[in-house]
Amino acid sequence: MRSLALGLFCLLCCDAVRLDRRRPKPITARRQNESTVQTKALENACKAIPLDFFFVIDSSRSIRPNDYEKVKTFIINLLQFLEVGSDATRVGLLQYGSVVQPEFSLNTYTKKAEVEQAVRNMEHLATGTMTGLAIQYTMETAFTEEQGARPKSMHIPRIAMIVTDGRPQDTVEEVAAQARRAGIQIFAIGVGRVDMNTLKAIGSEPHSEHVHLVANFSQIETLISVFQSKLCGDAEMCDVVDHQCQHICVSSPASYRCKCRKGFTLNPDGKTCKGIDYCDLGNHGCEHDCVSVPESYICRCNKGYVLNLDGKTCSKIDHCADGSHGCEQEFMNTADSCICKCRRGFTLRPDGKTCKKLDHCADGSHGCEQEFMNTEDSCVCKCRKGYTLRPDGKTCKKIDHCADGKHGCEQEFMNTEDSCVCKCRTGYTLQPDGKTCQQTECGDGVMDLVFVIDGSKSLGPANFELVKQFVNGIVDSLNISRMGTHVGLLQYSTKVRTEFTLSQYTTARNIKQAVSRMQYMGRGSMTGSALRHMFEFSFSAKEGARPNTPRVSIVFTDGRSQDDVSEWATKAKNSGVTIYVLGIGKAIEQELREIASEPDEKHLYYAEDFEKMGEITKKLKSRICTDKPSDDSMCQCENMIMFQNQVTEKLKNLFQNIEAMSQRLETLENQLVHN
Repeated sequence: MRSLALGLFCLLCCDAVRLDRRRPKPITARRQNESTVQTKALENACKAIPLDFFFVIDSSRSIRPNDYEKVKTFIINLLQFLEVGSDATRVGLLQYGSVVQPEFSLNTYTKKAEVEQAVRNMEHLATGTMTGLAIQYTMETAFTEEQGARPKSMHIPRIAMIVTDGRPQDTVEEVAAQARRAGIQIFAIGVGRVDMNTLKAIGSEPHSEHVHLVANFSQIETLISVFQSKLCGDAEMCDVVDHQCQHICVSSPASYRCKCRKGFTLNPDGKTCKGIDYCDLGNHGCEHDCVSVPESYICRCNKGYVLNLDGKTCSKIDHCADGSHGCEQEFMNTADSCICKCRRGFTLRPDGKTCKKLDHCADGSHGCEQEFMNTEDSCVCKCRKGYTLRPDGKTCKKIDHCADGKHGCEQEFMNTEDSCVCKCRTGYTLQPDGKTCQQTECGDGVMDLVFVIDGSKSLGPANFELVKQFVNGIVDSLNISRMGTHVGLLQYSTKVRTEFTLSQYTTARNIKQAVSRMQYMGRGSMTGSALRHMFEFSFSAKEGARPNTPRVSIVFTDGRSQDDVSEWATKAKNSGVTIYVLGIGKAIEQELREIASEPDEKHLYYAEDFEKMGEITKKLKSRICTDKPSDDSMCQCENMIMFQNQVTEKLKNLFQNIEAMSQRLETLENQLVHN
């Protein structure tokens, strides 16, 4: 009896030891002011749910060192609910600031102790807040099979937990939506003054389960108990949350989804259900219209048709079939009746059955040179736009809108189809009044100029149109010609695209049209790659760069580059390219200085927003014209060619004036004939 009691006592003690070993231990913070996980939340045993779990941790400079330690403690406490192992839950982590720094991937560690030690060894980055870049890395790299994620065919939930304390310096909406569509379940945790709309743009639906905001880092530990119910499999999610599903709630690891009963489909709100529209299923086979009825559908025909016996196809009702229409010439079946028609050159009489000839032009004897028109009594001749009918009533002559001499043009004029338009000689531009001319601001300068234009997503389509106006404003101030200034342009975002080369256009008009046709790229911002392309290709002989001609580049950007700009900007400047840089909004001053030629005050321009870009444009045009190269740098051969071009242009204008005078004399002659 005594041995039986002793054995029972030993058995109870062993069970107590095993129970104690299964219970997760709370991890205490290493500093005095750090919170600890609530013991009550940790006392509940956690059922093992295999997950691919990835932490995305904000390590920006706005997080103080002691708060950074609290985040690490929060991660370690959260790990207590996960069974870490290659066949259980795999854990990875990155921290980010201005760049993304992966700490360990999903296949780096297979033991919880190793993961905890790696978290303790993390060092604070204390830089910017590129949250969108971190989410993109998580989607494109962290959750790949090469980095330890298990194949989607295994249906292992992929979970990303993002912890941030500030406003992102890049966009997050689109990349977060892509990540969610890729099957990543995102929990967004905000600390402090984080915009709730930003968190909702990141986190998965429903937001009540995936988006959390606490006032400070001391309160982040209060979320431990919340995530225990999400990460542990002891309780069905549908049993512990207010799911609001109209029909059926289906639990899944760390979440739930709503489902509808047979005969119903889920509405876009993901909660309520509506009856199935059997016509929308696409297999009704109705030739014309399908009409849904309770639990089925019926086919209907359009007006003028009748449903066939198969209940699906339709046959047209032929109102002319009985031959009682009484039409003199032709007839046509319509949806409502049989109507009479007449052949070409005839019109239907009021009786609606007989026809009479009405087209006086139908026999082709009108003799009109251009166009003709049938009237009630005869066929009359007409002229196309820009022409007038001669007295013979048959032939046409071109209208000279310049003949009366009232055009008021200061230099030259040209007759067009609609009016007389004014023109300016080479080296001059037409003023807004459409009559007077002004010498171009850089009319005597010759250079090879390449624009490098930022087309990144942060710019936006509306502001991109303002940038195109800025480019055309600079072009208007230049002497664009075959022997004058040549202009090329490239646009960049994540990639670089040459819009047109230096040799492609030799007139300001063609250049401005090409600028207006540019399509907005709208992605990343690889300014360094654009500078490399400009240096290696844009100023090459293949793309039209001329020897002994000054080389100038105008670089426009509105934000931080995603790659290095210093190397290729320096190479371009050392090769003789003068670089002007214009920064708008979030452009980084240090990057602008690295790009611009020296001195900065002559080559670097900055505006807080696009409304002030007009002032910068004026200053930049003035500076380019002030620093324009002298014509003395051109060889005598080039000066001779320019002189020949000027003589040719003047002869061309002389012949145009002679032709205009000839047209005016013809007009006066016709007026005398009429008088």
